[in-house]
Amino acid sequence: MAGTGEKRAGGRIGGPAAAVSSGGGAGSGGRIGGRGDSRGPGLSRFADLAGVRLYRRNAFAVTGLPANAQGRAVRQQRQRLEARLAVEESWPGDAVSPSAGGYRRDEVRSAFEELQDPRRRLVDELLWRWGEVDLGCDCPRSLHVDHDTAVRNHLVALAAETEHGHVPAGNRHALWGSAAKAWGRLLGQPAFRTHIAHRIRALDDPRLAAHTADEFLAALPRLLVSPFTELAADPAFRARLAKVCAGWVEQQAFSGLFFELFEEMVEERTERIEKGVRSAVGLQNTQKYADAARILLREVVPAFEELGDFRTFLSDWRHEEAAHVVAVSLNNLAVALQRHHQVRRPSESQRRTILELADKAQEFAPARDAEALATNRAAFRRQFAGRGQSHQQLAGGGTRSRGQLGGDRGGMGCTPVVLVIIGWAVLGSVAGFPTANGVALFLAVPAAFSGAFWRWCLRLLTRTTRRRHR
Repeated sequence: MAGTGEKRAGGRIGGPAAAVSSGGGAGSGGRIGGRGDSRGPGLSRFADLAGVRLYRRNAFAVTGLPANAQGRAVRQQRQRLEARLAVEESWPGDAVSPSAGGYRRDEVRSAFEELQDPRRRLVDELLWRWGEVDLGCDCPRSLHVDHDTAVRNHLVALAAETEHGHVPAGNRHALWGSAAKAWGRLLGQPAFRTHIAHRIRALDDPRLAAHTADEFLAALPRLLVSPFTELAADPAFRARLAKVCAGWVEQQAFSGLFFELFEEMVEERTERIEKGVRSAVGLQNTQKYADAARILLREVVPAFEELGDFRTFLSDWRHEEAAHVVAVSLNNLAVALQRHHQVRRPSESQRRTILELADKAQEFAPARDAEALATNRAAFRRQFAGRGQSHQQLAGGGTRSRGQLGGDRGGMGCTPVVLVIIGWAVLGSVAGFPTANGVALFLAVPAAFSGAFWRWCLRLLTRTTRRRHR
């Protein structure tokens, strides 16, 4: 039919061949901070620290050593902690460490091992406070203050999100904003690069000399935003994701990272959409409409709505393609159900399903599909919305609905008591008991009831007459 029909564009859209394309954002597409990083084994410490435990795993946080500790100071602290952990289960770490329950012996031992490799040590040093210690550099005092502010703000924001749930969401948002601004300001200062170059020379190790300050600078922004990958797995945080990350996107150092950062999560939801649509279309083609509707409404729709949580960090064309596939799939199932119910009156729940499919199709429709799906939705509503509507002309022409669209039993709009009284009068007349009351009530019926009642009476009269002839 012309008005309410399947959406087409060079063939059937929404079937298995119309899968959501998986192209998309900036970057290489892998998980940020993952072990498959292209920076090579020399800077693998960035990958090891990635995630919400970024600061908890920091070697200086674990050992309690200052950022300039070397040689003898490191050995003495190790001996002290080993002796302590021989009799105690854990120790709290640095005074400002975001530890939950302290550090156990194996964590402390591992942290001291990290300090033995200057390439890994420098990463931890850049991500812990410098305080008043002498790092042998000629940096302006303001640079060290900016660095420590960035570390503290980021650490507090992460701790508030992961360990101290009593902090109101609005306050946590402010903490994230402060961390983004502080790190963005620090990474944009040429003096910060100069400091890293100085520390490479000061640590004086051939393994570290093979790297440049620019390599560390390039890797830092990815590591700093890596916690969002884990945090976004929490539905409560995901609802705040766009708002929280907006402050980081504003900083030049982080602006290009979020497409890549959320690629894995986007890919997972895209695959769920593709799989659900393929399954629903297969069920639709075998007329298993209820199962197809369940998959679209309970699996595909939630996956697409979750994809919307990442809208700020998703390319326009990719989101539009996903919206197109989902909207057209919903529309096409609604059309199939409408055609099915031209010859079989739908139940109340079936009518609601058709309308829900049409509503969601229009809600998700991208601009290219909006007009056609809005027309279809209007036609579905004329035919299926509300009780007691009949003979509605579908949009753009087509067949009329058969009879009245009532409830599950196809009722005629009369109460049970009235039906009993009228039925008694009719039966009395047909059976040869033309009492005055029965005749009067029988004659009064045309003024009160529709043709549907008379069709019911005629069917009853026909059956009674046939029984008499037998």
